[in-house]
Amino acid sequence: MTKTMDTKFSDWLLEQMRKYDWSQSDLARTSGLTRQSISYYLSDKSKQPDEFALQKIAKAFKLPLEEVYRAAGLLPPEPVETKLIRQITHLTYQLPPEEQQDILEFIKLRLRLSEQRGKYEPKKPSKHTGSAK
Repeated sequence: MTKTMDTKFSDWLLEQMRKYDWSQSDLARTSGLTRQSISYYLSDKSKQPDEFALQKIAKAFKLPLEEVYRAAGLLPPEPVETKLIRQITHLTYQLPPEEQQDILEFIKLRLRLSEQRGKYEPKKPSKHTGSAK
């Protein structure tokens, strides 16, 4: 489920916990927040967490901080393509440099295979990303 403007932070947080199969205690232990805080954020009457708590939640779920801020309504939604690229980038940065290179080579390989199968149509570079060579 992608967060929409009417999705509450509590729903988003519960979804993330389900992805990891975490209890409130698991998230509290991993994030460094109290279980009571997690319970409060999940309640329908709660306000969104402060920036400090959002940072801890982002780190616990290994998500870009911007994604968690968007879920809390602090940033506007971003296009799905941009979100996917941001997630790939965020996860790739967590790898050692030699493994980052492996990811790049894998993407190049997938692109060549798609081209050979005729499933690839080059996109025009956006003014934000430029063209990759």
